[in-house]
Amino acid sequence: MKHFFFIALVFLAQIGRLPAQTEADWIDQEIRTKIRQLDQRRAMSKPAVSAQSEVYDVTYYGLNLRIEVDDERLYGTAVVRGKALQDNLAQIELDFSDALLITAVGGDALTYGLRREVLTLNLKNVLNRNDTFHVAIEYNGTPRSSSSRGFFFENHNSGPVVSTLSEPYFAHTWFPCKDMVGDKADSVDITITVPQDLTAVSNGTLNRVIDNDDGTRTFYWQERYPIAVYLISIAVSNYTYWKENYLSRDQSRTMPLEFWVYPESENAARPFLSMTDDIMTFFASIWGEYPFINEKYGQAQFSWSGGMEHQTATSLGSFSELLVCHEMAHSWWGNNVTCASWKDIWLNEGFARYGEALWREYQNGADDLRNYMSYLNRPVAWRAGSLYVQDTTDSRNIFNAIVYDKGAWVLHMLRGMVGDDLFFEIFRKYRAEFGGGCAGTADFQKICQEVSGQNLDWFFTQWVYGTGQPHYKINWQARQHSLESWQLNVTISQIQTTPTLFRMPLTLYLSNHLGDTIFQIVDSLDSQNYTFYCNFKPDSLVLDPGNWVLKNVSYFGADFEPAALPEQFLLYQPFPNPFNQTVNLKIDLKHDISGRLVICDLTGREVAVLKDGLFRAGQYRQPWQPQKVASGLYIVRFSADHVHLRQKVLYLK
Repeated sequence: MKHFFFIALVFLAQIGRLPAQTEADWIDQEIRTKIRQLDQRRAMSKPAVSAQSEVYDVTYYGLNLRIEVDDERLYGTAVVRGKALQDNLAQIELDFSDALLITAVGGDALTYGLRREVLTLNLKNVLNRNDTFHVAIEYNGTPRSSSSRGFFFENHNSGPVVSTLSEPYFAHTWFPCKDMVGDKADSVDITITVPQDLTAVSNGTLNRVIDNDDGTRTFYWQERYPIAVYLISIAVSNYTYWKENYLSRDQSRTMPLEFWVYPESENAARPFLSMTDDIMTFFASIWGEYPFINEKYGQAQFSWSGGMEHQTATSLGSFSELLVCHEMAHSWWGNNVTCASWKDIWLNEGFARYGEALWREYQNGADDLRNYMSYLNRPVAWRAGSLYVQDTTDSRNIFNAIVYDKGAWVLHMLRGMVGDDLFFEIFRKYRAEFGGGCAGTADFQKICQEVSGQNLDWFFTQWVYGTGQPHYKINWQARQHSLESWQLNVTISQIQTTPTLFRMPLTLYLSNHLGDTIFQIVDSLDSQNYTFYCNFKPDSLVLDPGNWVLKNVSYFGADFEPAALPEQFLLYQPFPNPFNQTVNLKIDLKHDISGRLVICDLTGREVAVLKDGLFRAGQYRQPWQPQKVASGLYIVRFSADHVHLRQKVLYLK
């Protein structure tokens, strides 16, 4: 221990001589864990950051940490550099846990006080605007693990693991800092001393490793890109390590892809981590070069169930393709461009969630994109209220499936409206303007409007700041208008229970076995009537066949004027088939008959009764929208006294 305090005191003494800073699903599991963490943080009833958060700007953190694994104790020295944003600044306030003991302060700090997790440092000299300062704090203790999970000691099958997860307000539980999302440090140095049989992983580039004479090793990490405080991290364990290389888009350089996993997890991890290069290459092709190309992209296993996008050093608690994909997408959206406040968290999580959808589209085509977006249309899993988080003091508002799923849907709908060329140009301009910094929802809207040339107030008002989603009720009739023309009368009603009436461009797709056509409309009222003409008798209508709008749809009867009664009983092939939201069923009935129209699974068990009673002669049409049934093959069955008809249909969520 004496050896450590010698290092810490030297660190304090040399604060003025530090090197100059450089310019610079599993989802549901993740949400539940984050909510538990925040619920345990009783201090959330007070402001999450110190009262002085706007009077200075942090430019640098220097952390010198020694971790006593057996004793579960942390010894640290933190250096904070910054710049005053006002005149007559005599104090600097930092967020810091009162579970840790401060043993000394230095640099420009003369004395200190710690109360209610606010560390007040009284400065030796009063600062004026643009004056710079540097302070140092030496501390030790066991980070509070019962009321927060910022820094935790755990074990896996073959050894210990020490790691951090600071999102959203937990960085101050293991080092003094300005614990708010909107103030990025320009650079960070992280020095970690651990037992010699362990490896310490952190942000940026590993500058050197020194074997000490007391059975420890010291790892010197340097992050030279701007970084939000919650993205600073460490992960320590007896890792198995391997490395691959990523070739930059311009093929001028390679960058290491580094992997640290528990020895017992290597076989399970490798198949998914081997996708890293392909996923990064794809994202770079649509969003521009990997933002931290001069450093690395690392993935280190930790003891938490989900993943966390620590900058250049992603932490993973499990392994799957979409988890690797989601956390990597955060390198662009969350790390390079960071949400300006937790009210705007959808700009992090919704973007990364849509990254999953884009990857699936790239791998498997447009059908898989549509299917995945249908899966993300699950409002039953979402909290009430708007996508934009109005109240960040409640953990369930910040970390909820709505910011992931509906956030992805906002991007998907925007893409459907402006087209692919402008959509991806929005990403490029957004990153060009805000890369290395922070952006809010208003900033993103501004970029969308500039690129698209459209006023999108109505879109962001209803989808980001408003609540709910449309539930369209479709009634339609077809009447023969002339020998070569059919008249379609369509009524679209919005029957959702939320107060918002949604304005959206919509596509209507009409078809029969000989042909098809589409009509483009804009729907904005509680009920609107439309009349169309086409040169064939449609037998199917689908609203938004490309699945570009977040919605529910209920179809009600297509009423035709047949030239004559059908000559036989016939159950047509369901359309579309396969389907992921609504399938349309049609039966020819040559006379009135009592019967039952049901959906059965492959065991014969009825999962839905669509009609049981009298069916009139003519054509009967009925949509089926599955409720609480699994994906799979189902049987559509019509049964009457002497009529037994059936068709197969494949439901894909």
